[in-house]
Amino acid sequence: MNRFAEIRDVITAAVVAGAAEVIRIKRSGELNASYKDATELVTSADQASDAAIRQILEARVPAIDPSISLVLEESGGAAQPGRREVGADPLDGTNHFACGGTWYAVQGHYLEDGVPLIGVVFQPEVFVPSDEDDGCQGRLSWATRGEGAFTRRSRLSANGFELGPPRPIERKRFPETQRFVACIPQSARMTPEERERVRRILDSGLVAVTTGVGSAGANIMLTIFGGQQVYANFGAGLDLDLIPPQVIAEEAGLTVWGTDRKSPRWLSRKQPVIVAPSPGVAELFLRAAGF
Repeated sequence: MNRFAEIRDVITAAVVAGAAEVIRIKRSGELNASYKDATELVTSADQASDAAIRQILEARVPAIDPSISLVLEESGGAAQPGRREVGADPLDGTNHFACGGTWYAVQGHYLEDGVPLIGVVFQPEVFVPSDEDDGCQGRLSWATRGEGAFTRRSRLSANGFELGPPRPIERKRFPETQRFVACIPQSARMTPEERERVRRILDSGLVAVTTGVGSAGANIMLTIFGGQQVYANFGAGLDLDLIPPQVIAEEAGLTVWGTDRKSPRWLSRKQPVIVAPSPGVAELFLRAAGF
């Protein structure tokens, strides 16, 4: 097994363990929601997932490479992305999750010098919710740069998550259109300037209908698997939310750009990102936003 495969396996084990904690807390009904600051919701599911993920990462990552730094959404880590970094978001889409939604994600990544190399996104209830079936069903998706993107169906059982056979993720082909099904998120974390970018796009005539689900990761997965054509986060795009699905989207053949029309490098924790079916469509949205 090569080094990247080892790192991916550890990240996968960590996010699956985190997802098990999310389901456990959800079923208990003890979400205990509060705010980390004036705008950002956190629940006991976020915290329990974070703890489970960190336990696995701290136990296994140093044996692969002790120079790899760890950063998690709740328990923290390096203030800036390190030269080699494993990161994880224990519950991406907390607001959606806390109001009963199932389009959240537990996800992790590996990067070197700001370049995303591995992404893992687990959506444990995306097909069958836990309140409908004790064996809730979802999907685990992952990619390693240069090796393609893959997904597996998941089902919760008494012994944890059972995973189906892996299958490759391929870019879906849609009819060419002049207007697009798109998610252009707004949030309480955005500045007035960032909100203005969203307004410009919505006023441009490019968007036929707005969509969107619970989390940045889930929104990019929706763009990959079908349901919307474009995801454009021009405001509150954070590395832990966006790096894992970025790798999967790029390996599946989609265009993922920052405002410089290049694949995002994460030398900062926050930057705008667009995911589109082609460079041409990405360019239309960037111009409409004023970039």
